[in-house]
Amino acid sequence: MQAYWESAEHAWSEDSIRLINTPSDFARTALFYVQEIGHFKTLSTYYTEREYLDSFLLVYTVSGQGRLSYGGKVYPILPQQIFLIDCMNYQHYAPAKGHVWEKLWVHLHGASARAYYEQFSQGDGPVRSTSQETPVPEILRNLIELHYYKSLRNELLSSKLIVELLTEVILSSPLTDISTMDTPQLVMEALDFIYKRYNEKLSLDYLANKLSVNKYHLSKLFKIHTGLSPGEYIINLRITRAKELLKYSELTVAEISEKIGVDNVSHFINLFKDRTELTPLSFRKTWKNQLKSEFSR
Repeated sequence: MQAYWESAEHAWSEDSIRLINTPSDFARTALFYVQEIGHFKTLSTYYTEREYLDSFLLVYTVSGQGRLSYGGKVYPILPQQIFLIDCMNYQHYAPAKGHVWEKLWVHLHGASARAYYEQFSQGDGPVRSTSQETPVPEILRNLIELHYYKSLRNELLSSKLIVELLTEVILSSPLTDISTMDTPQLVMEALDFIYKRYNEKLSLDYLANKLSVNKYHLSKLFKIHTGLSPGEYIINLRITRAKELLKYSELTVAEISEKIGVDNVSHFINLFKDRTELTPLSFRKTWKNQLKSEFSR
């Protein structure tokens, strides 16, 4: 792995905000989390240049103008625009010449962060325009408020806000065509069928037969509108349900495996670990330890 490097001029106004966060083990394994967050009013000499940082950076321009060099291109950054970048790649950003750049920003990560970024990056470049009614700046300000004080409650709320933030950024982008597409009735019927019977033995062939449709057409349409194949969607739904049962029930791992529709408990453990980096028992233990720590404060 290449070594992280950075060159920067930390030049911003005295009333600017920069908060650095150290997430808990639970947040790193189970939640979206903030690494750093802030509200900068940059001076003319401000810039950041870096590469190989394991982080995703989202920036919203409040006023002024900036310039972003990323992916071999240079992008002007205007008010009410956002950019979202993978900081493992080379980047350089600074105020545009002759401008003060006021921006809200967050470095974030989490188990599904890359999947959200890859969905976003299907558009043309890292920069998007937003509407005057966009909730993005309000969400970022709420995230800043949460990070003045560290607690499990705030980590959970922060994760929820990050999901809202990333979802809004993707849905508001005309380049992804998501915001202008109504979900077809066929996909809605497939989703309804999966939600009601996810704990049964489901396959693409079985689903297509029940819906009286060609399985290849169903798979293609389903992925366009959900971002996942039907098979992967079912697995994710089962893992999400398993997390709920691990947190809020005393069922054994074998009982949970059976309840979510996975007959082989070893297969369930491998699926769970592949998607959360924890075994089911480790996930339950981490959750309970975090709750005990919070309640003991």
